[in-house]
Amino acid sequence: MKKIICCISVFFILNQLNATIWNVGNTRTYKKPSAVSGLVQNGDTVLIDAGIYTQDVCLWKAHHLYINGLGGKAHLKSEGKAYGQKAIWVIQGDSTIIENIEFSECKVPDKNGAGIRLEATHLVVRSCYFHNNENGILAGDNINSQIIIEYCEFAFNGYGDGQSHNLYINHVKHLLFQYNYSHDSHVGHLIKSRAYATTIQYNQLSSEAGDGSYEIDLPNGGQAIILGNIIVQGTNSQNSGIISYGLEGLSNPGIQQLVLSHNTLVNEKSTGNFINIDSKTNLLVLFNNIFAGSGQIMSNTPQQSQDIGNIKTKNISSVGFVDPSKLNYKLTSKSSSFNAGKSYFGIQKSWIPIHEYAHPTQKIIRDIEFLPEPGAFETHTIHKFIQPVVGIYGRDYIVVNYVNWSDSISSDAYCGDKTYLGHLGTDFVISGFQQMDSSVYIQAVDSGIVTSIKDGLFDRETIADTSKRLGNYVALRHGNKYYTYYGHLKKNSILVKPGDVVYPGQIIGEVGSSGDASDPHLHFELWYDSLYVIDPFEGPCGNVNSFWAQQDPYDTSFQIWRSGLIATLPVLDTLRFRKHDIRNYTLQKDPIVTYWNLQYGLKAGDTSSVLWYNQNKELKFRYDYIQPKNAWFQYFWTYMTIPELGICNSCTAVYVKNSKIIEQKQFSISQINQIADQNKDDRLIISNQQITNLYDHEIVGTIYSISGNLMTTFKLNPNETFDMNHLISGMYIIKYYTNHHENQIKYLLIH
Repeated sequence: MKKIICCISVFFILNQLNATIWNVGNTRTYKKPSAVSGLVQNGDTVLIDAGIYTQDVCLWKAHHLYINGLGGKAHLKSEGKAYGQKAIWVIQGDSTIIENIEFSECKVPDKNGAGIRLEATHLVVRSCYFHNNENGILAGDNINSQIIIEYCEFAFNGYGDGQSHNLYINHVKHLLFQYNYSHDSHVGHLIKSRAYATTIQYNQLSSEAGDGSYEIDLPNGGQAIILGNIIVQGTNSQNSGIISYGLEGLSNPGIQQLVLSHNTLVNEKSTGNFINIDSKTNLLVLFNNIFAGSGQIMSNTPQQSQDIGNIKTKNISSVGFVDPSKLNYKLTSKSSSFNAGKSYFGIQKSWIPIHEYAHPTQKIIRDIEFLPEPGAFETHTIHKFIQPVVGIYGRDYIVVNYVNWSDSISSDAYCGDKTYLGHLGTDFVISGFQQMDSSVYIQAVDSGIVTSIKDGLFDRETIADTSKRLGNYVALRHGNKYYTYYGHLKKNSILVKPGDVVYPGQIIGEVGSSGDASDPHLHFELWYDSLYVIDPFEGPCGNVNSFWAQQDPYDTSFQIWRSGLIATLPVLDTLRFRKHDIRNYTLQKDPIVTYWNLQYGLKAGDTSSVLWYNQNKELKFRYDYIQPKNAWFQYFWTYMTIPELGICNSCTAVYVKNSKIIEQKQFSISQINQIADQNKDDRLIISNQQITNLYDHEIVGTIYSISGNLMTTFKLNPNETFDMNHLISGMYIIKYYTNHHENQIKYLLIH
């Protein structure tokens, strides 16, 4: 829908550059719209003063016109007159926008007189009123045309022959009908659309005292979605069906699909079908609707159907509507349908309502808390939470994984991949054990009661293990049947016990790395009634509304969170616990200096580079790494051997991302101490490309790359030599076993 509006708006704006504004009214030079209709040029604006313009009809041929009632609605009262025996206004110009106009009493000999007759491409009608015509709007065939009708009222249109309607749209590309009030048609339908695609959303469509036929008639099928409407068939209706689909033949191109989601449908007649549908329809989807009143849900069985979360009752009074006699079909707080809809988890975005109809011809945001109500309205507003981690996003914590919205792919609320299959919570990650040891506090997101805790488990886990689950945790029960869980907490940090009442912002524990964890973080889950997981984040692929009082940003930008230099070749746990960032080295044997960082926001294809310079600013070594996939949280490191750098007081490690320097770290090397091997029994001699066993027994060894990949293995009897000519130049790790000492480690530098 946005695309339609955008296109029309662009045309309008472009043509405004050389446009003329025409003023029409009883005190103006031009007294009636017809006085300017033949004078306007493409892109012009016509402003019509509020008032009554009797028997004034005309043809609009210019393109990209904007016509607006000024100071209220301009009432075009036909009194039976029509332009060309067609309509009050005949539109032959493309991309016309009409606002704040009232059309009434158009009648013609062929009984098809309309307020507006469209004979062009693209039309927007907004905040207009059509009543007591033979047709409110009549649009002719134009398969390229897209029509938007919003915030309008249609009433008492129709000649009475069943061939004229409140709204009649022939074969066009797409009809969008939203935020309108259509009622009391005379024998004809409230909406008749032959459009290839039809979207009818957030309207009130009610027969009331009228004697109309179908509330919605889609005689040629097509792709149709009916979302968030109040649809009421009165006792005087000429037809026992409420919605008709494909009964003149499924002739529209493409898939024949009808989706009804979150509608309130009421049948006040004693018989009938809510939906009359052709059995050849490819798919019928019924999701979270209320069907109240007599009759069957559908007349035929389509080829495929989905029935999810619908309420069906023949007793209208049992639903719990506020006051049907006054057209108030909202649910009372005591209604049995309260929170009775199915969760939106995994549901297509187009089926989820974002607005509600507000009578008359307005809209409001639909706030959904936990499980939605079925039908067109919610009975309450969303409850807001504070963030569970005390601190500032990006400085003290980041979000690494969100709730996954898909059963087949990684898809978070923002349509990204900051999640993984089966992830039911949100991971608030801190920068490591050093920050954890300084205490990062967890607070209750809302008032509630502590239902359970677990404490005392080891809190410095570095290997994920699903069997350990949440580790140390706190569970809270809040009002309206929802629960929050706070997992992986620090050992002995929990400050509450079961039965305690907590208030929003109360400290309940600290971030740790207990349970199924590889780094310190809080795993936060929100559930409704322990049955349905809820993603608290609003996003285009997630919830319509945020559950946070202040939602943190969705950050996929690149950031180096922490970095440093270490006088060793580290393993991952060394970095996780990183207690040192040394800049001045007195290096010993196997001298190595390693640059490391903790970074997030790397994208697949990004190149990370570290350039090592000696004190003469000479490039001695460069390491490049191409990121294979998006990395939201990652340690990175590379090393340099000191013999290649030499003694220096201003060596430099430069980190470059995608050819842009991100940071530089300087360090000094005062000397290289030549000390004896600390392992007196170590008699494995390594000289460049050979390993010699001087032990009096067999030795078994393994050689790894610096990144931990297995390169080769060897077995040496006493005085045997292993040749490593097949290895390329670089640094390697050698692990070997003797009968006296196990897991000996040395570094090998091959030139």
